[in-house]
Amino acid sequence: MPQAPNTLNHFESLLQVINDLRGPGGCPWDQEQTHSTLAPYAIEEVHEMVEAIENGDNAHICEELGDVLFQVVIHAVIAEERGAFGIKDVIESITSKIVRRHPHVFADVKVAGSAEVIKNWEEIKKSEKKNKPAKNEFFDVPPSMPSLQRAHKIGEKTEKYKFDWSEASEVLTQLKSEVVELEQAIAEKNLTHIKHELGDVLFSTAQLARHLNTEPESDLREANRRFIKRFEKMVSYKKSLNEFIDLTSTEKEQLWKLAKQNT
Repeated sequence: MPQAPNTLNHFESLLQVINDLRGPGGCPWDQEQTHSTLAPYAIEEVHEMVEAIENGDNAHICEELGDVLFQVVIHAVIAEERGAFGIKDVIESITSKIVRRHPHVFADVKVAGSAEVIKNWEEIKKSEKKNKPAKNEFFDVPPSMPSLQRAHKIGEKTEKYKFDWSEASEVLTQLKSEVVELEQAIAEKNLTHIKHELGDVLFSTAQLARHLNTEPESDLREANRRFIKRFEKMVSYKKSLNEFIDLTSTEKEQLWKLAKQNT
């Protein structure tokens, strides 16, 4: 039977635990996992880490960073099992990349500020990709990225290609025109058209956020939290959820306004 490490705050201890989980006498669930089966959990853990950061809860941030680290290490262990690479290769890869992309720190390149750092970073990335399999020529943005965030990134790319609105007011005008087209699609009761126009509204919203120097995915997460908090407050004014459900629409609207005032 595997024995738990005596010291739990060493990186080697985590590596030992995951190897034990995957090895003889380990955990049947962990033994069954592959890169593909674990991928959804990796996305979920990163989202939970971001939520903890946005909430400013240090204990929660620490916990969620640990969950993300677990994902990194178990993927490395699985890769090593199939003879592809190990955790040392992962560490070497990221360390060499960071050193290579910071010549203003680890070499004699001079920069005037963060804008030049970003410019150099992009140029170095381009040179690195010359020897890698070709990806989308214009939009090297992971499809698995949350869609609002991906739309934001696509807009950043088109801005570099000088295909963009000049200012936020122009994007707002575009957004309003997309809403009109959505209204027309709803009037037609054409679901395919509705989905198309609703997508355009969301995409334009992401571009408006970009021009206003805010991040739409983060904004929507905050809106979700705000709605949940207000909804919980609204329901708390009644003795039970069932009592709330039985209220009229007018009564619920009144409670909603009261909840907004108090949250």
